[in-house]
Formats: sequence, C-alpha cells, structure tokens
Amino acid sequence: MRNYVHRKIIILIAACTLSVAAWSEPSVSDIRKEAEAGKATAQYHYGMMHLSGEQGVQLNNAEALKWLTRADENGSVGAKYSLGMLYLVGQGVKKDEARALDYFKRAAKSGHAKAQYVVAHMYREGRGTPQNAQEAFNWMSQSAQQHYPPAQYSLGQMYSNGKGVQKNDTQALHWYTQAAENGEKDAQYNLGMMYLNAEGTAKNLPLAKKWLQRAADAGDSDAKQVLKGLK
Repeated sequence: MRNYVHRKIIILIAACTLSVAAWSEPSVSDIRKEAEAGKATAQYHYGMMHLSGEQGVQLNNAEALKWLTRADENGSVGAKYSLGMLYLVGQGVKKDEARALDYFKRAAKSGHAKAQYVVAHMYREGRGTPQNAQEAFNWMSQSAQQHYPPAQYSLGQMYSNGKGVQKNDTQALHWYTQAAENGEKDAQYNLGMMYLNAEGTAKNLPLAKKWLQRAADAGDSDAKQVLKGLK
C-alpha cells in the first residue's frame, strides 16, 4: 500500500503564482473603482490581478498584499486563503508559517475546502504549529466531506494508517473510492490493491484490475507492474 503525502503543500501553490480566472467584464478600471469603494469581491480580484498580471495589470506584490488585506478585512474568504499562501512561501512578505496557518484557519472555518486541506497538512507536518494528528484528521474530514478529491485521498490514508483516527480499512476503502472516482490516481492504485489483497472488503479481482488499470492509464508505473503480474 502506498503511504505518502499525496500532494506537498508547495505543489498546491506552484510557486505562488495564484492565478485568477480571466475577466472579460468589467474592465480593470471598473474593478479598481469598485475596490476603492470598499467592495470586498473587487478588492480580492484586484489584489489577485497584481499577483497574476491578469488583464495587463503590472505584477506588484506590495499592491497585491494591500488589496488582499483590505478584502480580508471586508470578509473575503478567498483573500484569507491567498494571504495564507503569500505568508507560507514568503512572496512579497517575510515567510511566516504560523501567520500563514492563522489565515488558512480563518478561511477553513468559513468553509473553504482547500484551506481546510492545507490546515490539515500543516498540522500533520508540524508547519507553523506543533504536529497534531487529531487536528489534522478533523480538518481533513471537513475538506473531504466537501468533496475535495485530494482530501478524500488523504483521509483514506489516515484511516488506512491509523493516523489521528483508529485504523479502519472499511473507511479507508470508502474514501479511496470517493477520491478514485474523482480521478485521483494514487487512490485508484490503493483501491485496486485493497480489492486485490482483501483489505476492508472481500477480494475482488475484477474491481482490483479495474482500478489498477485506471491508475495505470493515468501514468502510475506501480499499477502497470502489478497488472503485468495479473495477466
């Protein structure tokens, strides 16, 4: 069974480019005016534009921080998450994992699934806080229950390994299934191996082959090797 962290937090942010979806309407000028008028959504998007260069806006970390901070103060959950990312990697600010965690937790408490996932991993890895497997499990559960595939996979790992929760192969199978159906290849591999080895379920060779094949089709070399042995 594969037992490693599915995605390092650093991969989530991809050098903290923090891209934002392209806007066709309104114009940058309109967004700026709305931001200056105190509209949280506009402040958030205007800040993100300074991080991504969207619509020709000049990259400017200081301006991004200013507008994201204003958006946060006006209740923007997305701004809280984005500020957490800035402090996590030190983009435009001094790297501060404890402060990053504070922003992520505020977003997580407002129901932001990706923030809940990041908070879980920070507790799991002891980043910005002492390691706490129970807290990691609690936050990962909340994210997984919002159908966030990486969290579904990681929750399956926690049940499989007994980290932060009592080991339960049936629950591991459930969450791996959720993640596998959402295209997580590592979950597909683990699910195939559970059906192959009768973990949390009766042995089921057709289902084992089905999920291992999906993982293999997604480029998983281990799944390809297992399948060769099942021919």
